[in-house]
Amino acid sequence: MKNIALALSVCVLFSCQEPENNTVIIRGTITDPLSETASVISKDRSNTYTDSLDNKAAFEIEFEMDTPTYMSFKHGKETTAMYVKPGDKINLSMNPAEFDETISYEGSKASNFLAKKYLAEEVLDFKELYSLDETNFLAQVTEAESMMNGLLDSVVEGLFKTEQKRSNTLKWARTKLNYKKYYEYYGNGTLELTTNYFDFMKSIDVNDPSLLEDDDSYRFLKTYVSSNISEEFEHILLSNFDFISKNFTNQSTKDKIAYDLLKDFINNKPLEGIDVILAEFKTLQSDSTKYNELSDLIIEMSVFNAGNPALNFTYPDRNGDSISLADFKGSLVYVDVWATWCGPCKREIPHLLELEKDYHGQNILFLSVSVDEDENYDAWTAMLDEKEMGGVQLFASGWSKIAKDYKINGIPRFMLFDSEGNIIDVNAPRPSNEGIKSLIDQYL
Repeated sequence: MKNIALALSVCVLFSCQEPENNTVIIRGTITDPLSETASVISKDRSNTYTDSLDNKAAFEIEFEMDTPTYMSFKHGKETTAMYVKPGDKINLSMNPAEFDETISYEGSKASNFLAKKYLAEEVLDFKELYSLDETNFLAQVTEAESMMNGLLDSVVEGLFKTEQKRSNTLKWARTKLNYKKYYEYYGNGTLELTTNYFDFMKSIDVNDPSLLEDDDSYRFLKTYVSSNISEEFEHILLSNFDFISKNFTNQSTKDKIAYDLLKDFINNKPLEGIDVILAEFKTLQSDSTKYNELSDLIIEMSVFNAGNPALNFTYPDRNGDSISLADFKGSLVYVDVWATWCGPCKREIPHLLELEKDYHGQNILFLSVSVDEDENYDAWTAMLDEKEMGGVQLFASGWSKIAKDYKINGIPRFMLFDSEGNIIDVNAPRPSNEGIKSLIDQYL
């Protein structure tokens, strides 16, 4: 009896509790599977948990975790977002033929919300939205934001709900910041915003350091800076740095935005006037190592300055013949680096075909290089036929020499070279951008 009493007193003293269950079990069945496995991947991609489908196309994935986090479910080449907590037991079902439309998570309202959110965003026609007048644009944005918050009502996870509500607010704030730029970009004329248009910014603390911690929030901050350009400066980055200096008090925020804007510029734009820009960056940036790093990057990227020799590459065409960029010396060459799986690349194809037609018979050659992997070779040749793609078509077998030499981290990438085999622009305008015609005409 004394032993029982002692045990009870120890439990009271030390708050006896059931041990926490950190085991996550995600099981499911896939209708008409496209591959033999299903995987769950951590947000930072450091961990992948995979199971083979059994003869009924079912799988069960089990792993340990300590804190709730966003993850991805993958089957075949498709992925979708999940939100997973320690102890979750989730039953998943889906049909790869309609991946996002059919995926369902029993036992995870948060993951179901993410699936519905993706579908809701996918059907939005942003060109149509940005072409509305200010009153109708703001009404549509308010309606979309309210709808997304309504989808959150069924979610019980407090932290997730808070994060998603903030993400939703910042997403639509970012859309509002972009309104004038895209209204004019889509050919609707010059737009003058009403005096109280930016009142929505009053409720957002841009100096909140937590805005640096996730991608959506940080994209909002960068848009806030890039959408406030003053014409009194000769260069857009000088305007950016001035705006950052005047509107941010958090030094970490200043440092990160200024660093990323300048790094992106160095990697993607001609470097004329870079010395003045770098000097201004130095006065804004508190971390001298970042200044030194970008100084070194400028030296490295100067190889791509206009007038420098092109870096040659050689790849096979669909007949197996090896063809090099250098083979076309004597003509302007407009290079398209793309892949069959790349949505933005495919959206440029009709514009590229139209551009080829416009310059038919003139001294310019159109050269497309696919960075599809070897396993997608048949898909590449099929798309060449389906889209009736002209010009010279080469297959690079993945992110090979051309990507490494020209530091291509994203596609599509378009490049223009002159008839002497020298660089005009290794980040040339896309075919859908009218600016490409004026650039080509300048060198023909």
